[in-house]
Amino acid sequence: MALGAIFLTALCASTCYTAAIAQEKPSGKELPQQSEISGITPQVLVRTEVPGAPGKIEIITRTTYRPGAELRRHYHTSQIVFYILEGAMGVQEDGREPVTLKPGDTLLIKPGTVHRHWNMSRTAPRIFTECVLVDEGQRSAVFVE
Repeated sequence: MALGAIFLTALCASTCYTAAIAQEKPSGKELPQQSEISGITPQVLVRTEVPGAPGKIEIITRTTYRPGAELRRHYHTSQIVFYILEGAMGVQEDGREPVTLKPGDTLLIKPGTVHRHWNMSRTAPRIFTECVLVDEGQRSAVFVE
């Protein structure tokens, strides 16, 4: 695993632990709005400032994709780490073959990497967590038409 992915994973884990004590109110301004992501339900678990990193916000979500749901092509403004809890996730970066992630798998998406992902099942939901570190007020995902 790359050093950056290890750092981000450790940051996510430490943020989850400390956020139980001092969690801010969840805010969706950095995340896609519900109207932009049909069939997909993100639940903000943690949204907090990062000590020692002024202006940085750590967001951890638990996201559910209904059967067959797909998030269209987009990129992230910062690194994002996915951890699959249930179901199978199809992911395809532009110019690459699709990959399948199953429960227990993780994936690091680097900033600016255009990709799409979807629930591979037509009958069962797909559930995963994602961890992102963004500038306060900055969108974490930008859609590409």
